[in-house]
Amino acid sequence: MMPTKTHKLLLICTGNTCRSQMAHAISHQWALLHELNLEIESRGIRAKAGDATTEEAIIVLGAANIHWQGTSQPLTAADLQWADDLWAMTQEHLDFVTQLGADLNPDNLPCCRLLAGVDELVDPLNGGLAAYEQLFFRLQELLPKRLAAIQTPSEA
Repeated sequence: MMPTKTHKLLLICTGNTCRSQMAHAISHQWALLHELNLEIESRGIRAKAGDATTEEAIIVLGAANIHWQGTSQPLTAADLQWADDLWAMTQEHLDFVTQLGADLNPDNLPCCRLLAGVDELVDPLNGGLAAYEQLFFRLQELLPKRLAAIQTPSEA
């Protein structure tokens, strides 16, 4: 039996302190529980390196027994070349990815899409704990379906 290739998933938002960090934490937990061979990273299109995950995100994740301590990282062209899949929170994020990857070999770019299909996931920053809880429940609904799709690639 051949070893399974590690799938590389990149999650993108604006500052990499709320949405993509929460998606990262939830995806990481799901991948561990389902023994998915997956590497996950998250980045922000306007992130400042080293900013902590927001307190509200930590609280909401902790309430679901997901213990997380992330720090923000800005998105780079190298990240695009690393990933197999890229899931963005908004169209603005996808547009940024397109611009960033314009000079790269298209064969080395990830499959890019909105995490929520045709919908955008609104930034909960400054929206209070309720906005983070709403985002968490939406991510809990979306991520298992997306992750399961990469867990079971079709066999030739």
